[in-house]
Amino acid sequence: MRGALGGSAALWAVLAARVVAAFEPVSVGIAIGAVSALTGYLSYTDWYCRFAECCHEERPLNASALKLDLEEKLFGQHLATEVILKALTGFRNNKNPKKPLTLSLHGWAGTGKNFVSQIVAENLHPKGLKSNFVHLFVSTLHFPHEQKIKLYQDQLQKWIRGNVSACGSSVFIFDEMDKLHPGIIDAIKPFLDYYEQVDGISYRKAIFIFLSNAGGDLITKTALDFWRAGRKREEIQLKDLEPVLSVGVFNNKHRMRRSTRTRAVRLCSPGWISTELLAIQGERIQGDLPPRPCLVEAL
Repeated sequence: MRGALGGSAALWAVLAARVVAAFEPVSVGIAIGAVSALTGYLSYTDWYCRFAECCHEERPLNASALKLDLEEKLFGQHLATEVILKALTGFRNNKNPKKPLTLSLHGWAGTGKNFVSQIVAENLHPKGLKSNFVHLFVSTLHFPHEQKIKLYQDQLQKWIRGNVSACGSSVFIFDEMDKLHPGIIDAIKPFLDYYEQVDGISYRKAIFIFLSNAGGDLITKTALDFWRAGRKREEIQLKDLEPVLSVGVFNNKHRMRRSTRTRAVRLCSPGWISTELLAIQGERIQGDLPPRPCLVEAL
C-alpha cells in the first residue's frame, strides 16, 4: 500500500513539474517565439524596422494625412494643394508607374516651395528631410564650382543610382534650379524618362522635386492683374499660368531642356494677400504683402 502511495506521489510530482514547466514564463516566451517565427508573424525585417528606418516601397500614401497637412499648414496656395495631392496620390497608388514623378515648384523666395517639399517628404517617409531616403541638394552649396562640373555629374549619378538601388521610392529635392549648371541638369535627365531600367535599375518609383525662382516675376504679374481686376486669387486657374511659366522657364539660361518626353500639368497659387493673416513656412505675418505667387509643375 505504501509502495502504491509512494508511486502515486511520485507520479503527481512528475505531472506537477511538467505543468509548472509548461507555464514557466521563459519557456512560454520561447514557445511563442518559435511559433511566431514558424508562421512568419515576426520576421527579421519586422524586428529590424522597429528600431531602424526601412524603405516601404509598397506602402500606399495616406492621402487623408497629406491633404490635412497641406490644408492646415500651407496658406494661399489653393492650386498647389489640389495638384500636389492628386499627383502624389495617383503616383503612389500606381503599382507600376511608367516613369518617376517629377514636381517643379516655381515662384519667388518665401512662397513656400521648400515648405511644400518638406511636407511631401514627411508624408512619404516619416523622418522627412532627416530620412535616409530623402536627399536634398542646393545648387550653390553642392555644385558651386563650374570647373568641377564633370566631377559633380559623376558623383550625382552615382549617388542617385546607389540610393535608388537601396530604396526605389527615394526622394530627391533640388533647390535653386534656376542657378544650377546645365551640365548638372543633363546628369539628372536620364533618370526621369520612360525607361524600364537604366543600367539594371528601375527609377520609376522615385520622386524628383525641383525648386526654382524661374518665372516668378511673370507669375506675380498675372496674380497682380487678377488683384487689380478685383478678382480673388482662388479664381486663378491652371490655364492662366501655363503660358507664363513656359515663357519664364524658357528664358532661364539654366532651364531643363525638354529633350525628354514629359507630360506637364502646371498650377499656380499666388500667395498675395491684403490686410489678412498669412502664414508662410510657419511664420505668421500681418498686414499688406506684395504679390508672392508660387507655381507647381508636375511632370
